[in-house]
Amino acid sequence: KQWYQRRVPITAGVVEKDGKTSEGVFEVALPLKEKDLVEAEKEVVAFVEGQVVKLQCNKLDVITELWWTCNGKRLKAGEGNVRINNKKTYSVLTFRPAKLSDKGTCTCHAKGQGSEDSVDIQVGGVENEVTITSQVDDITCKQGEKKPCNLEWSIDTKIGTVKPRDVQICLYKNEKKTNCKVSRLKKDIYSRSFGYQRKPQSSGPYIAVVTVKGKEYISDPITLTVTPKGKKGE
Repeated sequence: KQWYQRRVPITAGVVEKDGKTSEGVFEVALPLKEKDLVEAEKEVVAFVEGQVVKLQCNKLDVITELWWTCNGKRLKAGEGNVRINNKKTYSVLTFRPAKLSDKGTCTCHAKGQGSEDSVDIQVGGVENEVTITSQVDDITCKQGEKKPCNLEWSIDTKIGTVKPRDVQICLYKNEKKTNCKVSRLKKDIYSRSFGYQRKPQSSGPYIAVVTVKGKEYISDPITLTVTPKGKKGE
């Protein structure tokens, strides 16, 4: 932050060598209050895993550069679940969807004309209403194989029962859900199976979209890769 100085007169006594005291008026430079460049719309933000969470930083003066960090790491727009939208008078950091690993301290940093400023926002993960856990890592399957290719999630909820029809498993590209199918439930695992008719065009990130009591929760993606079958003789 930048400090602006002002000069003010003060009256002080000076003790000279002979022990005499004389008074005089002197000028000293005192700092004025700091010039803030940014402020938090909310200083504390709580969220539930799987929901969209937004943090807003308001601009109070001319800003030449603005960036975000969370827990000391500089964030990049479009990386993982991070979205950053910089406007003329504010900047919004969005987690879509939020993960419990996002909790901690996020900081909005700003540079102005010869000054710098920052503001912290505390992001606290509340107890999960719904927890969605993938049972497989990113998976690769070959086109034409009889062995099924399964995407699987377990779901723990504290607010109701999750039936198979409450879980849609969808291809997720450009923040849009497509090609959604109702899950299958077996031994507490919700899954979507790709059989031998699977094609390379089915490849991509898939998410489990869980609806409980009218509220939607989204899992982290599992990336499916379907490799094309080889030519005869290969």
